[in-house]
Amino acid sequence: MGAMLGRTPMPPSQTESYLLDYHRRLAGVTSRWLANSPVLSGGSRFSSTYDLLADAVPADPGPRRVLDLACGDGYLLERVARRGLPGTSLVGIDMSADELSLAKARLGATATLVQGRAQALPFDAATFDVVLSHLALMLMDEGERVLAELRRVSKPGGRLAVIVGGTPVPGGAVALFKDLMKPLIAAEPAPPLSLGDRRFRAEAGLRELFGAGFQDVSVEALEVIDDGPPERAWEFLSATYDADQLPAATRAALERSFLAEARSLAHDGGNVACRWGMYRVLATIP
Repeated sequence: MGAMLGRTPMPPSQTESYLLDYHRRLAGVTSRWLANSPVLSGGSRFSSTYDLLADAVPADPGPRRVLDLACGDGYLLERVARRGLPGTSLVGIDMSADELSLAKARLGATATLVQGRAQALPFDAATFDVVLSHLALMLMDEGERVLAELRRVSKPGGRLAVIVGGTPVPGGAVALFKDLMKPLIAAEPAPPLSLGDRRFRAEAGLRELFGAGFQDVSVEALEVIDDGPPERAWEFLSATYDADQLPAATRAALERSFLAEARSLAHDGGNVACRWGMYRVLATIP
C-alpha cells in the first residue's frame, strides 16, 4: 500500500464529538442490526446491505487495494475477505478507536486498520482500486471535501460503492416512529444535532454530489427489511441518532406511544413491518 501521509490531527467537530461518544457506548451496533437484514431493489432480493457492497469488489485477478471508509467494527471488510479474492489487500479507516478495537478483534491480520478522519485521509494519491462505505457518508461534515478525498486516494478508473440512509419507507414501524418523533423534537429546548449533509439522503442530492466529480454514476433505491415484534423494532429505532439524543423522560414517553401504536400495525404472528429506505451509489473515478 502507498505510504500514509503525516497530517496534524484536527480537533473533532461537535458532530464528530457526538458520534465518537455514540460509538463508544454502542460500538458494533450497525452490523448487529443489519448484518442479516435482507434488501429489496428493483424487484430483486439480496442477503444484506453489506453483501451488496462486498459484491461490488471485482472478482478478476488482483493485485487490488480496497478501502472501507468508516469501517466500524470491520464487518464489511470481513465479508469482502470471505470472498477469497486473490491479490486483494484490505484497509479500513474509522475515527472511532472503540469501533476499530472490535474490527481488530474480528479481522486480526486480514486488514490494515487506521484511525483517521474522512476529510483528511492519511493515504497517498492513487492508492486504492476500490473504495467502499456503509451508512457513513450522510453523517459526515464537509461532504464535498470527503468526496474530493475519495477521488484523490483512488486510482483513475477505480470503483466507488457506498450505501447511505434515505427517506422512511411509507407505512410500518419506521414511518410511525418518525411521525411520533417530530412533535417531541419540536418541543425540546434544543433540537438534536443535524448530522451531515442532507443531500446524501435523497436521490437528487446524491446525483448532484457525485455527478460533479465521478463518472458512470448510478443511484439505486433500496428497501431494507427488519420485520419483527414491536419490541424488537423499538430496540433498533431507539438506538438511532435522533432518538439517542432525546432526554430519558422523553424517550420513555416515545417508547410508550410507539409500542401502543405499533401493536395495532402487527400482522400475522405479531410482527410489524420495519423497513428502511436507503440508497446504493456506484461510480467510477475519472
